[in-house]
Amino acid sequence: RVAVSMLACGIATTSRAATPETGCPGSWTGAGEATYYDAFLQPNACGLPLTSDQYVVAVTEAVFDGSAVCGRCLRITGPLGSVVARITDYCVGTGCRDLDLSPNAFAAIGDPLDGIIPVGWESVSCDVEGPIAFSFDAGSNPYYAKIQVRNHRYGVAGLAIAEAGQSFVDLERTSDNAFEFVSGVDPIAVPLSLRVTDLHGAMLETTDLTPTPGETLDGAGQFPFCPEPGAAMGGAACLGVLTLLDARRKRR
Repeated sequence: RVAVSMLACGIATTSRAATPETGCPGSWTGAGEATYYDAFLQPNACGLPLTSDQYVVAVTEAVFDGSAVCGRCLRITGPLGSVVARITDYCVGTGCRDLDLSPNAFAAIGDPLDGIIPVGWESVSCDVEGPIAFSFDAGSNPYYAKIQVRNHRYGVAGLAIAEAGQSFVDLERTSDNAFEFVSGVDPIAVPLSLRVTDLHGAMLETTDLTPTPGETLDGAGQFPFCPEPGAAMGGAACLGVLTLLDARRKRR
């Protein structure tokens, strides 16, 4: 396997351009192999609602890191082009490679008949519209809240909650991409304030929330774009890495 920083391959693009995350703290680049799976026919480990026109990707269980990478976006480059896909799941079993794409994402960058293709990837901003959102689990009640952050431009590093008249408390992330709060003896005091931190350290604070179980509410604003990278690897170098990876795969 070849480890390489692949920043912006100069080949055909099959999705709208996203502002690169590389150059900011938390950027993520690499190269390896990709497969595809029936991403829309089963629940995803991140618990996110999906539509069949989205590009999504599963990573290895180790990279998934207990849901820490849920909702991040990768620009994935293969032999035929590039797509931007959101991480919604993880792959287990002997057939797993580095990335496992939804069928539409795989077909946009490689030939499905190949089954396995060489790829490079870089973390980028997700192409979102509007503010972040908070989804309150249907199992929430006056003493317990389970909250999922959605529609975020960059990965979520943490969520803190403040009951009415109280200070913020950092919440623990669950393995299904949510954050839990237990009030204790007294019911949760509303309205609530929520503070989300992205993986670059940007914070968004939303106040005066009175949630209902099963409800999704808009937050206050969207994470700002982080700075553009200073330089990018040229298309020839990227394609050279892909060719090398493909040759190694065929020798196996």
